[in-house]
This record gives sequence, structure tokens and C-alpha cells, in this order.
Amino acid sequence: MKQFIRYLYEYQDGRRIRNVGFVKVEQADVSTVVHIHGKGLHLAGDRKLKVYIFYMEEGQCIGIWQGDIENVNPAVNYRLTFTPEDTGRVCLYPRIEGIILENGGCRRFAAVWDDMPVAVEKMRLWKDEPEPDLAELLQQNAAGAQEDPAEKAGEETGIFTDGQKISDAGQQDKDRNICCMKIRRRDIAQLKRCEWRLANNSFLLHGYYSYHHLLLVQEEDQWLLGVPGIYHPREAQAAEAFGFPRFLRIDEQAVELSEDEQNRDDDFGYWCRPVRR
Repeated sequence: MKQFIRYLYEYQDGRRIRNVGFVKVEQADVSTVVHIHGKGLHLAGDRKLKVYIFYMEEGQCIGIWQGDIENVNPAVNYRLTFTPEDTGRVCLYPRIEGIILENGGCRRFAAVWDDMPVAVEKMRLWKDEPEPDLAELLQQNAAGAQEDPAEKAGEETGIFTDGQKISDAGQQDKDRNICCMKIRRRDIAQLKRCEWRLANNSFLLHGYYSYHHLLLVQEEDQWLLGVPGIYHPREAQAAEAFGFPRFLRIDEQAVELSEDEQNRDDDFGYWCRPVRR
């Protein structure tokens, strides 16, 4: 279990204008408990606070309503408990970044796990939408590659074919169909719950923040999670120690990478481990 304390601030015009208390957070894989302690809120008229947990999507707060706190004046002491099932969609649970308290749409208070200010006034309420399926996306990606004009002409494209240029520690492996796609760290939540802990794996975090993406690979009936990095014997020892023992080199045409998502000067590839979908 992870425990931490964060300040509770009142927000106005996108700024934190004053500290009104703190929250104590007890975070685990199956549930999160937030003890809310505030004072001096001075709510006029409506003494009810709506409680939201939130995550960020392209710079915007997405709020998920959790209930109301009644008769707040002038202090609040409240215990909020939420589980993955309370986040609208289970995969959103590890993405929760804080709580927002709202009084009649006029006064807003927030505590943020990374202790950075957020634009709480622009919070958008979460709406249930179809959940993207990684397996389906991979199949679409592979189907698109099979229709590539260059491949039809008999040219080597290196994208999801039997001749794909994916190698294992330097050995060309052209006998298997392997599909791969870039994902973000938060997409780990679409794997089995037992894999969610990988989102906080130190080796994975180092590779993710260095190259801004991860790789999901489907190799026949097995799934692999890949962390971008450079091959070196010492790095191989570290990768294995953190649970990523296998190194795959992938042809640059197989996955579209920007300049800051790769290293053209060194032996770039992905440290991989099997995962459950």
C-alpha cells in the first residue's frame, strides 16, 4: 500500500488562492481511501460539496462523481473510498490523479497527487464511451500492413510480415508473424490487473520517460511489453533484474517513431517481458 499526504487548495481563475486543509491518501491495487480534512471553507447558502475523482486527458480534467458531502460549515472531515469499479471503467483506476470538491458550481477545492495546479474550472464530466481494445487495434494495424502497395509489388516493407525485420539479441527472426504498436504507460491498465504494478516498475519508468512510449507486441499467442532502450551487457543485467530479460530490435519501418522516441546512433530496441491480456 502507498500512503501520502497532499494539501487541499481553493482554486479561482485557474490559480490556487489559499490552502484550506489536507488529504491523507491510502492507495492500493484494489481500493483507495482518501481522508479529507478541511477548515475555513465558509460556504454561503449551499453547504453541500460534490466530490469528484479525476484524471487528465490531453491537458483537461475529467471528473468522475463519487457522491456529496452534506452540511459543510465551516469545516469538513470526510472519508472517501473508491475502487476500480467506481472509476467508470476499470482501466481508469491507475490514472486517477486527485480529488475535486465543488460547491454549487461556484467554489472549487482540489488536492492533486503530484501537487501541481490543475485547471479545475474546466473540468469535464466523464461519459461512458466504448473502450478501445488493444488486440483489435493490433489486428487493424497488421491488416493495413498486408494491404501496403509496396508489399503487393513484392518489395520488402518490414511491417508485420513473415519477412519482418524483428531480431532477438541480434539474430534475424523471419519465421514468425509479429505485430506491434506503440502504447502509453497508462495503457498498461488495459492488461490483466496482475500486470498493473508494472506501471511503477523503475526500469520501465526510466525507458518510458527517456523515449516517451512503450511497445506492445503480439507474438503468435503471446503478448510482450517492451521498454525502449539501448542494448549493452550491463543494461541487459539491469533489465533482467527488473523483469525484462529479452531484447528485440525492430526495423524502423515497423513502428513509426519520432526523433525523440528513438536513438539512431546506438543499438536501439526494446527490453521485453511476457504479459497477460
